[in-house]
Amino acid sequence: MEEYLAIDRAAEIPSEYHDGEMFPIEAVSWEYSLISVNIGRVLAERLDKTPCRVAGGPLRVRATPTRRVPDLMVVCGKPVLTDEHQDTLTNPKVIVEILSPSTADYDYGEKFIVYRRIESFEEYVLVAQDQARVEVFRKTPDKRWLISTYEGLDAVAEVESLRISFQLADVYAGVELPVAAGGN
Repeated sequence: MEEYLAIDRAAEIPSEYHDGEMFPIEAVSWEYSLISVNIGRVLAERLDKTPCRVAGGPLRVRATPTRRVPDLMVVCGKPVLTDEHQDTLTNPKVIVEILSPSTADYDYGEKFIVYRRIESFEEYVLVAQDQARVEVFRKTPDKRWLISTYEGLDAVAEVESLRISFQLADVYAGVELPVAAGGN
């Protein structure tokens, strides 16, 4: 684990660590970049004057023993970091991933399984790049996960653990989405 952290901290391209292997994080698209900035701004605005803050990659999150690099995280209260490098967080409340065709299955599957090991983790927000769609997975008091899907630019997504909501039009501002089949 220490070897991974030393290599990754010196690398030009960040990576994730899982089961003894390092996986490079792929380059992002223009749409991804716009969506990332937009949702980060929207969340930060909604969380202003609260104890919650938005942080982004390449800050890692630790779900023992795995290290992942989420697109965005929200921490409420004091961030708990693992060592003197202050680059690995252990207490995110909300994690946001922006889906791409090459990572969507991983984000819905293995990555989500790993994130669920984090005690403080309450909501998982998945944002599509190819359509106006946000899915929010919420942990219930009995530790089940429920999903809410929000579709269309007029939809308003809710992040209940943070007591905020946002319109999808704000997340997709400036993003050229493909015209839906049968649409004009």
